[in-house]
Amino acid sequence: MIDFRSLIKAGVHFGHQKTRWCPKMEPYIWGFKNNVHLIDVSKTAIQLDRAAKFLQELAEQGKPILWVGTKKAAQDIIYQTATGLNLPYVNHRWIGGTLSNNSQVKKSVTKLLHFEDIVAKADKFPHYTKKEFSIFQKNADRLNKNVGGIRALTWPVGAVVIVDVLKEQSALKEAARMGIPVVALVDTNADPSMIDYVIPANDDAPRSIKILIDYLGQAVRKGQEAGAAAQEEKRAARLAAKKPAPAKEEAGAEETEEEKARTERQTPKKSVSKREETVTPLAAAAKKQK
Repeated sequence: MIDFRSLIKAGVHFGHQKTRWCPKMEPYIWGFKNNVHLIDVSKTAIQLDRAAKFLQELAEQGKPILWVGTKKAAQDIIYQTATGLNLPYVNHRWIGGTLSNNSQVKKSVTKLLHFEDIVAKADKFPHYTKKEFSIFQKNADRLNKNVGGIRALTWPVGAVVIVDVLKEQSALKEAARMGIPVVALVDTNADPSMIDYVIPANDDAPRSIKILIDYLGQAVRKGQEAGAAAQEEKRAARLAAKKPAPAKEEAGAEETEEEKARTERQTPKKSVSKREETVTPLAAAAKKQK
C-alpha cells in the first residue's frame, strides 16, 4: 500500500469548497478547513490499492486498458503512462462513440493511417503538389490529436481509467452503457455512483494526478510482466510436449515386444490342449471298433 505521507505531500487530500460538494462523496471526506473539504487519505490509499490489484489482474490476462485524461493537468501524465505501457489513451478530446460506436471511429483511424502513409511516401506520389502535401500533413496532425492514441485499441476493453469524472462525462456514460469497468479519480464535487473503482483524490493538481496514475501504471506493468512470463512457460511446456522422449519410447517398445512374445507362447498351448480334449475320445472309439 502507498505511504500516506507521500499522498499528503502531493496534495491528494485537498477537495473543493463546501458549497460545491456532492453529498455522495461524504463517506470519503475527513473534514474541512477554511471552508474547503479535506479527503481521507487512508480511504484513498485503500481504494487505490484495490484498483491497482484489479488493473494488474487485467494486465495479466492481456486485456487492453484505456487511459482517459483530457484536462491540461493530466494530458502529459496520461500520455507518458499509456505510451510507456503500450496501451491506448485519449488525452486531447474524447470522440463521441469511441466505445459505443467504435466502427465509425475506426474510419477516422483509417483516414489517419492513409494521410500518414501519403506524407511518409511523398517521393512515390509526384503528382501531388506541395500545397496538397501540407493539407495532408495538417489533416494527419488533427486526426492524430483526436484518435492517434486509440489506433491500437482492441476489443473487448478490460477497463477505462479516467481523470476528472466531471470533464469526462461522455466517456463515463459510454463505458457504463457498454458494461466496461471504470477506475476514476473522483474529487469531492463529483458523483461516484457510476464508477466501479472510486479513488477519492484531488484531480486538479498535477502532482496529485501523477502520484496516483504512476502507482496504477506500476501495477499494470507488473501484470504485463507476469502475463508474459506465464505465456513463456506455456510455450516451453508445449514445445516439451511435442518433442519425443527416446528412452521412454524404447522401453515401451521393449515392453510391448515382450508382451507379444508372451501371448504368442501362451496361445498355441491353449489351442493344443483343446484339440487333445476333442481328439482323444474319437481315437478311443475307433480303437474299440477295430
